[in-house]
Order: sequence, then structure tokens, then C-alpha cells
Amino acid sequence: MGAVDKADMINSFVECARKTTKWYKKIFFHLIDTAVLNGSIVHLQLTGKVITYQKYRENLMRELLEEHHTPRRPSTGGRPAADNPLRLTARHFPCKVPQTAAQGSHTRRHCKVCLSGTRRRKQRKLTKYMCLACDTPLCVSPCFEEYHTLKHY
Repeated sequence: MGAVDKADMINSFVECARKTTKWYKKIFFHLIDTAVLNGSIVHLQLTGKVITYQKYRENLMRELLEEHHTPRRPSTGGRPAADNPLRLTARHFPCKVPQTAAQGSHTRRHCKVCLSGTRRRKQRKLTKYMCLACDTPLCVSPCFEEYHTLKHY
């Protein structure tokens, strides 16, 4: 078997090209596959270590990712990805909302559970109580208990 036929046979088992890919992308990925195959042959000749072509490709990808990995930037906006699990496990006690200069002693904030409205009708209810540990305004009854005991309040 000729060298070209053997290279095509080896690359046929791990090809990147897909049927729907544009012609220029097929050529690009074919060149990448050929370069990786040539690299595995040179690696075998230099080190003398026999590893499968699939394992060589996996090691190459892992090393490239480790060397050129850039961590994801934290989200700048939108909803938080995960809810705080501490609200379900830690000890929480209701306290009054701290006074502000604008509202004085009548400071109130919108209850988070009443605003979400997943279990009952959504409404904007003002409350003067909050959970200090969570920094979340909540009605004393029943919202405070629901918020700290139910995952989907």
C-alpha cells in the first residue's frame, strides 16, 4: 500500500470534515489532519514510543488546550446563573428594613417572593421586613418561610 493511501486510510477514521461543510473548510481540515498525522509520524521516529494515532490526537488537543486556554469572563449582566443555596441551609431571622433618608421610618421594599409569583399570583407587595443574612426583602408570613425552605418559591 502506498504512503498516500495509508495516510488517507488513517485519516479516514478520525476525519473532521463533514458532508455539509463548504469546500474551503474541507480543504482546511484535510490539511490540519495531514499535519497532525505527519506530527505523529515524526513523534514516533524521534521518541520511539508507540502510541495509537487516536491517543496522539487526544494528547495533542489536551496540550494545546492547556497551553492556550483562556478562562471565561464572569457574566456582566442578566440573571444570576444559580440561586444561592445558603438560603436553604443556614439560619435566618427576619429584621426590619434599615431606614433611608428619603423614606425615614416608613422605609419599605418590594417582597422578592411576591414579585416572583411562581407559586401564586404575581403582585408588588411592600414590606418593612427583610432577611439580614440574604439581604432580601420578604413578607414575614408566609414569604419568609417559603423563601428559606423551598427551592422554587
